[in-house]
Amino acid sequence: MRFFRSVVNQFVFTGVVLFILNLWLFPEPKPQLGPPNPERVQLQAEALQQLQQTQLTEQQIERIKKRELREELLFVEAVERGVIDQDLVVQRRLIRNMRFMSPERDATDEALLSEAWELRLHLADEVVRRRTVQVMETLIVATQPPYTPTDAELLDEYNKRLSEFEEPARLSFAHVFLRPDSTSERAATLVKAIRAGATPDEARGSSDVFLAGYRFRNASLLDVSRQFGDQFAIELSAKLSDKNNTEGAWLGPLTSIFGQHWVWLDSQTPGRVKTIDEVSVDLIRDLRRAAEDAAVEKWVDAQLASYEVIL
Repeated sequence: MRFFRSVVNQFVFTGVVLFILNLWLFPEPKPQLGPPNPERVQLQAEALQQLQQTQLTEQQIERIKKRELREELLFVEAVERGVIDQDLVVQRRLIRNMRFMSPERDATDEALLSEAWELRLHLADEVVRRRTVQVMETLIVATQPPYTPTDAELLDEYNKRLSEFEEPARLSFAHVFLRPDSTSERAATLVKAIRAGATPDEARGSSDVFLAGYRFRNASLLDVSRQFGDQFAIELSAKLSDKNNTEGAWLGPLTSIFGQHWVWLDSQTPGRVKTIDEVSVDLIRDLRRAAEDAAVEKWVDAQLASYEVIL
C-alpha cells in the first residue's frame, strides 16, 4: 500500500497503534471513592445499636458503610458539578461559620463567603454535606419523567398493605368505679343501683372518683388497655363477644389495675379495612417516593462504575 511507503506515514501509524495499545493495556486509573469516614460510621453504628439494644451484625455494619459511600458520592458529584455554589442555605451556613470563627472581624458577607470557599470549609461541615446530598437527590429526581402509578399498581400496593389499613373495632362507654378499699356497704349500694337500672350519671353518686374520667368515646381495645390495663381490656372484650350484652346495658364487674368497674355500653363499631379510595392519596404518595428513591439509586449505581470503590 502506498500509505506505508512513506516513512512519515509509517511513523504516524506506529504512533497511533502504540497510543491505542497504551490506553488498552494501561488505562487511566479511576478516581477513588472511600473508604468511608470511620467516625461517621462509628456514630451511625452506635445510634443503631442503642436503638435496637443488640450487637450489630457484619451485614448491618456493611450497609452503614455503603450508605456512607453513597452520600459521599452524591456530595462529591454535587461539588464537582457546582451544585452548591449558588445554594443560599449553604452560603448562609458558611458565612455563619466564618463569623463564629472570628466574631470581632469586620467583613462583608461576600468577603467571608469567598474566603470560606477558598478555605474549603464546605467539605468539613456536616450541615452543608447533608444539604448538598438532599439537593443532589432532588436534582436527580427532577431529571426523571413524572411518575403516575396505574390503577393496577395502586391495587397491587393496596393488597400488599391491607394490614396497615385495618381500622380496629371502637366503642363508646361510661363506667363507674370502686377502689379495692371501698366498704362492702358502698359496694352493695352501687350494685343495687345498677341492678335497678340506674343510668351512669345516677350510679356515679354511689361510686368512687376516677381521675381519668367517666366517659370514653370511640376507643379501641388498645386505647382501653392503655387506660385501664390489659386485664380490664381482656374482660371487656369477652363481654362484648357475648351477643346477649347489648348497647344501653351494664357490663361487669370488670377488674382493672385501679379496682372494680361497671361499664355502660353506649355504642360499638365493628372493625373494618379502609377502602382503596380512602387510602389512594397515601398509596400514590408512597409509590412516587419509592420511584424517586429507585431513580436516585439507579443514578448512584451508574456513577459508582466510574470510581474505584474502597469499602
